[in-house]
Amino acid sequence: MLQMVTQIKATRYDVIFDQYFSPSIKDYERSRRHESSQLEFNITGPDQVRPSDFTKELKNIHFKQSLVEFFTTYWATDEMIPFIGNNKIFINFRQCHSFTVINNKVMSEIHEDLSCSEHEEADTKIVYHVCNIDAQANFVIRCSDTDITVIMLGNMHHLKNSDSRVWILTGTGNKQRYVDLNAIYEQLGPSLCRSLPAFHAITGCDFNPALFKKGKQKPFNILKKNEEYQQAFHRFGTLDFVGDVDEEERVFNIIQKFICDVYNVPEIIDVDAARLQLFINTYMVSDINEKFNQKNLRNFDASNLPPCKSELWQQFRRASYIASLWNNASMKMINIFNPENNGWTLQDGKYDFHWFDGDQLPGFVSESLEEQSEEENKGNADDDDHDLDIQFQDWLDDELSNFNDDDNED
Repeated sequence: MLQMVTQIKATRYDVIFDQYFSPSIKDYERSRRHESSQLEFNITGPDQVRPSDFTKELKNIHFKQSLVEFFTTYWATDEMIPFIGNNKIFINFRQCHSFTVINNKVMSEIHEDLSCSEHEEADTKIVYHVCNIDAQANFVIRCSDTDITVIMLGNMHHLKNSDSRVWILTGTGNKQRYVDLNAIYEQLGPSLCRSLPAFHAITGCDFNPALFKKGKQKPFNILKKNEEYQQAFHRFGTLDFVGDVDEEERVFNIIQKFICDVYNVPEIIDVDAARLQLFINTYMVSDINEKFNQKNLRNFDASNLPPCKSELWQQFRRASYIASLWNNASMKMINIFNPENNGWTLQDGKYDFHWFDGDQLPGFVSESLEEQSEEENKGNADDDDHDLDIQFQDWLDDELSNFNDDDNED
């Protein structure tokens, strides 16, 4: 592991790991990935046999925790001298440990200034490290995660040394490349970059569902051209924003306009009205005497519509909470709000999405669907009875025929 880390030429290496909180807003994502925290695992030393299915074990949270704790202990032994050399190694898990070689012995130290126990994700820990180094430096972040790029761009103004450069090293083999985040920051500008965490959170990330088939490119192009949307995203997750009912409503209305833009109805500023308009554009009859085409309606995919206002409100609250974490990545105390009442609900010790308030469908729609379902079931039952009558009659005819044949033989 350490040999792989030190392949890039540098004098300092920071190895950052996730923590595993429970409950966590990542509970849903972990269940989707089939990650488990039920199986205990203990690594006793370097000679322990490696699991035969290492990939499977990486889905066991206890295994990952035990592995990092082993690294923290083993890297402090003198066996690691050839790998550490003249470098300084930092490893951040629950605390931040450093390892250096002095007088041919490995020296280990805990750094409270870089320990960020409130941070659950390695993504924000990485940004915390970068933003809390005073000296001018060239930072290379080795990752393939869009979240880290977005969070870092949103926190570039928190760099303690304005002469520092930040690079993302991504890809493998011949496709490996360095991405200059300073150049991107200068090209996009501070306002757009600071709006990226909230934008990324509401359009879909590990913590929040994505807008169906909308991706990131088109929403980003809309955001890039509209200063009002950028300023609205700046407000997400700020201490004076959450709890201010009037300000939340004002910003939410701007976000509704943004979502309408994404779904190609820019002249509408209300997502419920946008849903109706998109439906009418496809299914409105040209003549009041024209029969409504129920066949086409049954093929209609409601996922292509923007979220309704009640659902978007919960998406908005989750995005605001996530943005508060990402925007505070440069700080030791990252969590200033509670997930409950911010788009999640606590069930059986885990956080699950609170999708919307109220009924899923208006009462008259639910009743209509129930009546239609009952009629269809009744029709199917009548058809089944008719089929049984035919089958019985066919069987009876066969039996009578056989009976007559037997009489004739006698």
